[in-house]
Amino acid sequence: MKTYQFRFNNSSKTSAILIWFFSTLLMITLTFSTLLIPSEPYFPTWLLLIFLPLMLIVIYKLFRTASERQSTDSVTLNKEGFTSACFGSVLFSNISAINIPVRSISLLGGKKYDYYKQTEVDTPNLVISITTDDSKIFHWVLGEWGSFYNSKEDFLVFFDFLTALTDQLYQYYHANEPTNSYLKILDENGVWERSRKLELIKKTQIS
Repeated sequence: MKTYQFRFNNSSKTSAILIWFFSTLLMITLTFSTLLIPSEPYFPTWLLLIFLPLMLIVIYKLFRTASERQSTDSVTLNKEGFTSACFGSVLFSNISAINIPVRSISLLGGKKYDYYKQTEVDTPNLVISITTDDSKIFHWVLGEWGSFYNSKEDFLVFFDFLTALTDQLYQYYHANEPTNSYLKILDENGVWERSRKLELIKKTQIS
């Protein structure tokens, strides 16, 4: 077993951030309306006793939730599958699809960092997903050269995990074939989907 620990952009927090963002806008609007609009029947002054504390609470919740979007995952890879501290466990036999934006990764032939430094193009946020048979999705977002949520070193650790994962998954379905290149299981677009043919191959190996 080997464990890989890295920070990443946890996009599952996006919906919560949006909720607190719009709640903050609402409370700021109500609070300042009470202060600025001299309409006693509609915005009596005593409402400030309610709106002001609520405004401070939702602002705090917004910043706290936004900071939690940077998550740290610890992934342990073994012979049967892997376990993620953030998303749970999955067996190789239950992985139905993998999607990695290989064309945007310089380590796999994508554009180098100098290209982004010399142009106004933003460095890509790489979205990597693994889908299981029960439609559960393991979803990580990282920047190859670092971002607000991860460092360059975090990405290199994550890349090592992807390399080991895809190699072991290839060996799982092609036990009698040597692996001569990492990420061999993916197609040119960085996609792997388990086919009926692979399932039959695995059943033949077991029997």
